[in-house]
Amino acid sequence: MPSAGPDQPPSTRLTFSCTACGRCCHDLRLPLSVGEAIGWIERGGKVEILCDAAPALDAAEAERDYRATRSLPARSGALPISLGVTLTAVFEGACPHLLENLYCGAYEERPNVCRIYPAELRPDRPVVAAQKLCPPEAWSDQHPLFVNDEGGVEDQETASAIASSRVQGPRDVVPKRRLVGALRLNAAALANEGYAVWKPDQPSLLAALRSASLTGAASPADTELQIRIVSKRPETLRLIGEAEANAEEVGPQGPYDYIALY
Repeated sequence: MPSAGPDQPPSTRLTFSCTACGRCCHDLRLPLSVGEAIGWIERGGKVEILCDAAPALDAAEAERDYRATRSLPARSGALPISLGVTLTAVFEGACPHLLENLYCGAYEERPNVCRIYPAELRPDRPVVAAQKLCPPEAWSDQHPLFVNDEGGVEDQETASAIASSRVQGPRDVVPKRRLVGALRLNAAALANEGYAVWKPDQPSLLAALRSASLTGAASPADTELQIRIVSKRPETLRLIGEAEANAEEVGPQGPYDYIALY
């Protein structure tokens, strides 16, 4: 079998084995489920909330759309939108759980995103070795088969983590909606343009996450979420306004930070 190196096309099978280089454990934002976010804060970590918004799809499209099944129904002015809410573990430099020998000090409790890497969570994204942080030797043809010719993940632990995350995403919609209401998060960037980053104090966020996770909490249908769509681009603001949505220019100071994707 030819070597599965970083320059191979996405359709080619990949062989892989982790080299414990630690590259994927530095300077990251790790997407977390609601339950994982609670555990991360309890272990002393920091969690922030990224919000982006897109016009809502019709019901038939939404059922088939990966983002829509994981987003919150909301409105911006008169425009129905889907609100993306991503809980992220944030750290500069090494992960707080990374040991001196570059092994994980919280291996059994590590988030699913760590279990999945370098595979992809989304079914529409192929694994491309050149886009990963892993060194070339991680993709040696001496390693076990990781991705087959059809793009399926062969490693059973990784495949199980992917399946678990794909199930959990839609389940987190209700607690995330409760969380947004409890913390009064009312601004989001336009999807694919950026993120509004909310940074609640960690004790308040932990309490809100725990409350949102309770099965007996109030129904998310009790209140409608009204969201301002924020941007640094005048043309985006104009188009948002023409769609009868609430538009807001990102200012130098505000209750949220802004991450641009351009």
